[in-house]
Amino acid sequence: YEQYKRFEFLDKLNNYLDLKNSAVLEFGSASGQMTEILSKLTKKVVAVDGSSEFIRIAKERVHDAENVIFYESYFENFTLDEKFNCLILHHILEHIENPLILLPKLSTYLKKDGVIAISVPNAHALSRQLAVKMGLLDSVYDLTENDKHHGHFLVYDWKILEEQIINSGFSIIGKHGLAFKLFSDKQNIEMLNANIIAEEQIKGLWQLADELPEFAGAIMI
Repeated sequence: YEQYKRFEFLDKLNNYLDLKNSAVLEFGSASGQMTEILSKLTKKVVAVDGSSEFIRIAKERVHDAENVIFYESYFENFTLDEKFNCLILHHILEHIENPLILLPKLSTYLKKDGVIAISVPNAHALSRQLAVKMGLLDSVYDLTENDKHHGHFLVYDWKILEEQIINSGFSIIGKHGLAFKLFSDKQNIEMLNANIIAEEQIKGLWQLADELPEFAGAIMI
């Protein structure tokens, strides 16, 4: 299910640049699932993560692909004298305590016509609204136990993310909903495993996420 989210993200990103001819800087490569896809779709990938163990796993996953370079660094401390066609922060900002320290620095890595693609969970996702109705959350902005487990500091909405991006000196050229869902990720995974839903439903939801972005599971700018 998480891999489908990555495919949706990249499918929508491809509307703004030619990934096949792009050099990409990925922040937060983790165990390398997105990095592996990028290694096959792009010209070059530079992947940054703060965990040496994650980098070890990611290197094994990409099978030492010649077009992938890894750096172990916290994002705020990372420096590199190189510019890229695209920067990717897929579900990263919610893990950053002060995004306004990191975001303005990103322009130093961006070519003149480059694109930054950012995704974060959406506070107003139908699944969060359902959790409020069920009494599991007091507010859609509350951190769930799953949020806390994964080290999230904030639940974003469109206004918060747009303001952070604009205040960091960037122009917004596109907005997309991602991962449209009524139920939790765990429940969706169980439904996929039980063949209750399949790829046809998942890809249909990609379209609904763009038609009803205010209610999508995640926000992409």
